[in-house]
Amino acid sequence: MCMNKKSVFIIASIVLLGALLYILIPQPSIDLFRICEKVEGNYLWGFIDKTGRNVIPPQFLDVYQFSDGLAAVRTDSGCGFINTSGNFVIQPQLKSASWFREGLADVSFDGHTWGYVDKSGKVIIEPQFQSAYSFHNGYAGVRVDNKVGVINKKGEFVITPQYTRLFISDNDLIAAELDDEWGYINYSGEVVIPFQFDWAYPFSEGLAPVEINKLYGYIDRSGKMIIPLQFQAANLFSEGLAGVKKDKSLGYINRKGAWVIQQLQFYYFQGFSEGMAAVGNDTTGFGYISNTGKLIIAPQYDLAEPFSNGLAFVYTYNTKTMCYIDKNGTVVRCGECSPELLR
Repeated sequence: MCMNKKSVFIIASIVLLGALLYILIPQPSIDLFRICEKVEGNYLWGFIDKTGRNVIPPQFLDVYQFSDGLAAVRTDSGCGFINTSGNFVIQPQLKSASWFREGLADVSFDGHTWGYVDKSGKVIIEPQFQSAYSFHNGYAGVRVDNKVGVINKKGEFVITPQYTRLFISDNDLIAAELDDEWGYINYSGEVVIPFQFDWAYPFSEGLAPVEINKLYGYIDRSGKMIIPLQFQAANLFSEGLAGVKKDKSLGYINRKGAWVIQQLQFYYFQGFSEGMAAVGNDTTGFGYISNTGKLIIAPQYDLAEPFSNGLAFVYTYNTKTMCYIDKNGTVVRCGECSPELLR
């Protein structure tokens, strides 16, 4: 497949799974939505608009969402990038590719080393990394010799590869792991918050969840503990709320640590997007609640993505059905896709 990075599916677990490197980047509002359909016995991907109308008919073996006006797609010849008219801007000559951010996309010509190209396909940073990730605020995480560092758009290291993991987010601090401890560094590589946590996540809305001795709390950018260690699980803040688990209580707190939604009957839940959050469990599947905790769309799906531009992606395994629904739960368009093709 073109895209062998961390799955773009956010499968609604309150516990964010660690990866060697994860770039926390706010996703752009989606104008064209990926759709998969079975065509002459083959599963092919294309794009629809928010009304469900075909804009680029299913014809590709795999596709990424559009970003910076281009989308990575896979054909029998390899991976390339198309524009919103479905025309190739970069011919399918790549082994792997993800998406454009800030004018550059991380790609691999041989499937082993990664570098960056511009929108014309010109190589800007030569393939040389084990892994390379999207740029954000002029910086990108890369992996060399199983250690992670940070480069600028010239391909120069601003932070030498020395960390096991990095979480780059929309702020001036980077959560990093060194010798099994987590702390926060700036883009000069200086330690701002000492390495002292068992786990640490990126800052979101001014706070970051951290773990010590299997309990989570939230710190501010000075390292001060704003919401004390007390949760068995804690998620990032989004739209003013964060999902947490404390003893038998699950729900969402505000930035002061006060419960806003408590004792949900679900044990998986996402952050809020456009006033809605997916919630569910292994018995009922996933549905959506409002930011007041009201159940808006009954649990019924095996997978559920956040809302973007008024629609959310949902999937049902036993029928291999992928659909886009609106905030009332009304189906806008469905397609068919084998589970192993889902990212």
